[in-house]
Amino acid sequence: MKKLHNSATSPYAICQVEREALKPRTLRRRFSEDFATLLQLERGKLQVGDDGQEVPGPALCFWPSMQFPRITLAPGASAKVLGISDTLILDAVGSQAESVHLRMMIEQPFQVALKIDPRFSHVESLFEWFAFETKVPHHRSPMMQSAYLRCLLIIALRVHAPKVENENTKRSEVLRRFRHLVEIHYRDHWKVSEYAEALGVEYDRLHRICKRHTERTPSILVHERLIAEAKARLENTGQSVKEIANALGFADDSRFGHFFKKNTGVSPGAYRKYASQLDMDGYRPESGNFADWP
Repeated sequence: MKKLHNSATSPYAICQVEREALKPRTLRRRFSEDFATLLQLERGKLQVGDDGQEVPGPALCFWPSMQFPRITLAPGASAKVLGISDTLILDAVGSQAESVHLRMMIEQPFQVALKIDPRFSHVESLFEWFAFETKVPHHRSPMMQSAYLRCLLIIALRVHAPKVENENTKRSEVLRRFRHLVEIHYRDHWKVSEYAEALGVEYDRLHRICKRHTERTPSILVHERLIAEAKARLENTGQSVKEIANALGFADDSRFGHFFKKNTGVSPGAYRKYASQLDMDGYRPESGNFADWP
């Protein structure tokens, strides 16, 4: 388990303000590396990575957990930075129709230009409200943080226009439709062959597409979605292990426990015990990156 830099801050999200740079300044993250990063570049420019890719402001930038690059603020630039836990991202993305598109968007880093978009003022307000939730002790509501984050991600999705190579368009569409079906049926424990039949593609083609784009098989993607939901319920609800097992479509809690331990290395009860330390001492349970979830 990794300890956050400041156990007094919210275990779900941390906000840091980068005031106007007087000279080139490297942005230093003040939160755990297993938090994702959402950055609002208010004005000026920043350089990303060793090759110095330039991003002009205003802009909204995102990096999944474990993928935080070297970021340099140019003179005159200012920004707000959110460190976001996988648990909060999972809750914000949800399981609605748009969730599939949100999941695909946040699997990779992105930069969204906001200069000519009227939604920039909404982004500023949402960051301010989010920061307020993380800093006021008697607030820090995960539900409120999740609501703000969901709004920010949907704004990014509406503005974001990822480049898709022509030859990959059909494969990407199959993957998108597969993930949509997984979101609907992962609790039904469909076989991969059933997903392939519903998509109108051969089993082997679906397997190749998933491996090519995600480096994981269809069955692993479905299992990861189940585990992600199980973790969220163990962390955020008072449901018993038996109730969670039933909600996720398992015949009994014993089979659920075996599945959970096989995929995480710990039992559901042990994972819940780790998660309960979030508010007590700032520790987080070991968890895979959200970008690894389907």
